[in-house]
Amino acid sequence: MKKSFACFVLLLAMVKCFSQNTTDQLANEQTIGNAIFLFAPVQREGVTEQRFHYAQQIINDTKSASKNNVQNLNAADFWNITTAFVILKEPKSHIEAAFNKAIHSDAATICSYIKAMGTSNLDKLIPESFLPFYSNCAQSSTAESSNFNVANYAENNKLNPDLVSIISMIQLNDSKFRMTKPVDWTKQKPLDERNQQLIDSLFNVYQTYIGRQLVGKQFEATMWLVVQHSPLEMMEKYLSVVATAVNQKQLDQVPLKMLVDRIYWLKYDYQIFGSQGSQIRVADDKTREEVIKRYNLN
Repeated sequence: MKKSFACFVLLLAMVKCFSQNTTDQLANEQTIGNAIFLFAPVQREGVTEQRFHYAQQIINDTKSASKNNVQNLNAADFWNITTAFVILKEPKSHIEAAFNKAIHSDAATICSYIKAMGTSNLDKLIPESFLPFYSNCAQSSTAESSNFNVANYAENNKLNPDLVSIISMIQLNDSKFRMTKPVDWTKQKPLDERNQQLIDSLFNVYQTYIGRQLVGKQFEATMWLVVQHSPLEMMEKYLSVVATAVNQKQLDQVPLKMLVDRIYWLKYDYQIFGSQGSQIRVADDKTREEVIKRYNLN
């Protein structure tokens, strides 16, 4: 009896040690990748059953998509992990480690996500890490646009220089005032409306999404950004176009998920994938599975 009790105490100590070790690794940018495969979420006070379940699903989907191999985790995965940690009300150190891993994996991609969906409350949760990146994101966007050589980029990538020139201007105008705090909507809105007209015109000419094949990797998400920032009518008009672009490898999946979320939020007051912030409720599992199947998403 004494021996059994001693073994039980030892087992509890081992579990506690293992749990603490995983927690420490989650707080470290260098080890969070491996630790996420051992992470078992705990439902904290203030996290509803639905939100907890959804965050679990994000973590599980990330593990599954990466085939449980840390080498397959990319910036989008660590952005999703950051989102899950925010929903779960994980410690600040965990959120910060996931966010830092995301921006150090691919700063440009994370910058584009923030342009499209806002700060996701990270400016309040981890200001020390987020605000400097956010500021640099705005500055680098301006600097890249001002120093960008359309002719060289088009020639090097065998692209139409006229189309690249137009799409470059559209991208610059999309973020011109959007990356300042507070946003001056009296100046940004007219630029958005002009961008929407230009995208409509380009689509009428090319009859396809203006993506990787037409404008290269640097501008593959520009058309989506304009659609994402447009009225609901335009979002719905181009939803199938964006979905086709994703299936044809002209655009990554995350932008499509964000567009789907925004449409469902505006129409039904809920989202599918959680990209529109933790304050907006998430659809039930049945609805989510139907949307994933409809758009052939992971």
